[in-house]
Amino acid sequence: MAAQEERELVVEAAGRLFVQLGYDGTTLQMIGEVAGMSPPEISRLVGDKRQIYLEVMNRYYGAEAAHMRAVMERVPPDLPGLHTLVDRYLDYSVAHPEMRALWVHRWLRDAADVQDVESLYRPLIAAVVEMFRGAVRADYDLELGLWNIIWIVNGFIHVGIVDTDGERRFADHPPTLRRFRAYMHDMLERSAL
Repeated sequence: MAAQEERELVVEAAGRLFVQLGYDGTTLQMIGEVAGMSPPEISRLVGDKRQIYLEVMNRYYGAEAAHMRAVMERVPPDLPGLHTLVDRYLDYSVAHPEMRALWVHRWLRDAADVQDVESLYRPLIAAVVEMFRGAVRADYDLELGLWNIIWIVNGFIHVGIVDTDGERRFADHPPTLRRFRAYMHDMLERSAL
């Protein structure tokens, strides 16, 4: 097997483990067991656990950012365009819960010693704020509003909501997903205008 293929095996194995167990709960030994390699082989191919984690986060973020930038190219810089962007973010998050899981781990202080992961999002958030600044009222903190959407989407995907019957529902329940989407639109409308 070529070194690049082996590297891919390591990064994919580490990604799955980081999603399930978090950074702190994953060891190089575990990554090696999943990838079928020894820790020294992993270190030679990819580096230490921190380097592997940053590679995983960069890859997941890169895919998400590419998706969101493609949406931004297709929508107008008005409130309906912002609603579409938020919808596509929710759709992407539902289809790729592994990225949201990594962030839930981080919110619980997982990988606290690995800094600057959050800075990956600064350029994309800044681009959205710049594009949609004129779509919301002048005193609305659009940056914080976007972070709020990220937070509630993460919570919805991984914690769900308890419905009126006392059942916990997640994004795989179409009526709950429709209800959550409508709430996000209403929240955006009420706060941005």
